[in-house]
Amino acid sequence: MNKFINNCVSLYISIFLPSPPQEISLYQTVPNFRKRLSNLTLIYIFFIILLFFFSFAIHNILILPSWLFLFYLAGKIFRIRKEFKNNISVWNDYLMIQEFIINNGLYKETSDIFLSAIFKISESEKDIIISAYKMGSFLDQKADGLDIELSGLLSLDITKKNIFADRVEYVFEKNKREIQQYVFANSDSKENLTKEFFQNIPKDIIKLSNTQQFSLKRNTNIGLYGRTGSGKTVTLQWLLYNAISKGCGLYPDTYLSIVDGKCADLYSLGEILQETLGEQINIGQTPHSLAKLSREFCQIMNERFELIKNSETLNADAYDLKMTPNFLFVDELASIRDSCGSSKEGKALWNEILQNLGLIARKGRQAGCHLCISTQDPNAENIPVELRNQISAVLYMGSPSADRVRMAFAMCELENVPTVTGRKGEALYYADGENMIEPEITVAPFVDLKTKQEFKQVILNILPNLK
Repeated sequence: MNKFINNCVSLYISIFLPSPPQEISLYQTVPNFRKRLSNLTLIYIFFIILLFFFSFAIHNILILPSWLFLFYLAGKIFRIRKEFKNNISVWNDYLMIQEFIINNGLYKETSDIFLSAIFKISESEKDIIISAYKMGSFLDQKADGLDIELSGLLSLDITKKNIFADRVEYVFEKNKREIQQYVFANSDSKENLTKEFFQNIPKDIIKLSNTQQFSLKRNTNIGLYGRTGSGKTVTLQWLLYNAISKGCGLYPDTYLSIVDGKCADLYSLGEILQETLGEQINIGQTPHSLAKLSREFCQIMNERFELIKNSETLNADAYDLKMTPNFLFVDELASIRDSCGSSKEGKALWNEILQNLGLIARKGRQAGCHLCISTQDPNAENIPVELRNQISAVLYMGSPSADRVRMAFAMCELENVPTVTGRKGEALYYADGENMIEPEITVAPFVDLKTKQEFKQVILNILPNLK
């Protein structure tokens, strides 16, 4: 009986407190909740008084039970008022967005016309999605650029923006996990980097932190930028670890090449790799070596195209056919260009290098052949624009200036770029196909090494089980 009456009370409340409309705008005003609560209370009290007078018309024996029942109903007035106030909360989102529309001038009111932006908001366990609708007015231009304002409204970082013909969807992750840096100690420690770390990671995935990773299937080319001391070399080491853990340079049909135009850190790492793993690792430092290694890389890429073409799998790529990815690492390409000189032969050599690198950058995805270019400054002198535009996964170490951010992340909107705090190993990061619309902050994995022997030991520790 009590449950039935409570259901009737809830139904009674719903008459005075309707659900908010799905579309949120200034076209519809919010009900006067205080007035509606007063009317609800008065009507309920009038109903109790009316029943009280009707009770005198029944048999004397039933008067006392009927009065007790009326006292019970009268006590429900407190439940009615409390439930009404609690249910007002369903209008919170509507009121919040209406205030947002007013505060950001997303309406126009004149004597002849009234226009308002229209929003919808939906919420799941993981995400909040706010849709800004395009209605064919001047307000449509503003619908595309509300990232910062909506992020501030919800106090959440925007994780995705989907632009459609009739609306723009802003997606916010509610419980975004905090980025935790991968840190590994030296080779004598139990916390050392070993093959077990990479064991369950798919061949096309490179992990950067506990929450961030990117796919080599969607990002054929990697750009690594940063000034001296920003952590670029440590990040290069991490990319080398990933390449080796996937079997690159360990099998006869794989190819791992390293060219350092300044014959500096990357070349030294290459020498250790070659000493540890054998002649399957190719290293160079001169224009002729880069021309040779890039030429060989293109040949291997073309051989893979033939294998893929002759396979029975439809629309396959190297990863579908379980091939091991190949990597060509090039550090300080500008130094290679300078070494070519201005002679006819030098210019011809430089053009061959650019042609080979361009072929790898444009065609390498299906063959699982990846180009990683690192430099201190990604300007047009250091990386030709045509080549830089082919790079879809970018790590920019340190705190780059605004113009350098525009160069490196030309694929992004760059309306809400996060500010790097200066933490060691911190970088701006973007990768295609990872539901990103702006660069994010990441912290490059760090393996604490102090000697060449320790680096060599890590390499031996991460070697996969050779088949």
